[in-house]
Amino acid sequence: MSFIDLNKKNNDGNELLPAGTYEMIIDSVHGDASKGGHENMSFDMIVRRDLDQVKSLAKTNAVAHGRHYFSRVWTAKDANGRDSGKYNPTDLANIADAIGLTQAQVDKYIKSKDDLFRACKGKPIRIYVSVNDNEYNGERRKQNSTFTNSWQKTRFPLNAKKSAPTEPKDPFKGNKGAADEDISNSLPF
Repeated sequence: MSFIDLNKKNNDGNELLPAGTYEMIIDSVHGDASKGGHENMSFDMIVRRDLDQVKSLAKTNAVAHGRHYFSRVWTAKDANGRDSGKYNPTDLANIADAIGLTQAQVDKYIKSKDDLFRACKGKPIRIYVSVNDNEYNGERRKQNSTFTNSWQKTRFPLNAKKSAPTEPKDPFKGNKGAADEDISNSLPF
């Protein structure tokens, strides 16, 4: 048997999420920019798997659990339509509120974008995802979107014992092979 079976391909990961309210975990966030230089915060969120039995999430989390949803929060544009290089304060406040930060915590701990990125990692949030038509270069297609004004605090807080760790542990770290070398050096890929 081959290491990869091309008959096992599954394309459902690229399908749109159904429109509705989701409970998600922010897996990661980082700074990014478009080809033209318009800055944004790029969020990778994962639809929570632990809420399949919640009736109000039957058409969202239960059918899309484990799926990634990517969202970008763009810097504001100035009066001439150019990137201002600054985020809309309302967007920042909505994000901080959705992840459960108080004003005192923001004042004390959030001094930069990187501080906000670290504060977001692993946090549960509730968001509304819509399905919209988008036209780009004459091509019309459907896409998912969300705006920070629909980001809210979760209604289903994580159990402290089950919350995502801040840094994933390497399951192979410290394992030794027969020649007493790190096994990651002997893997075929």
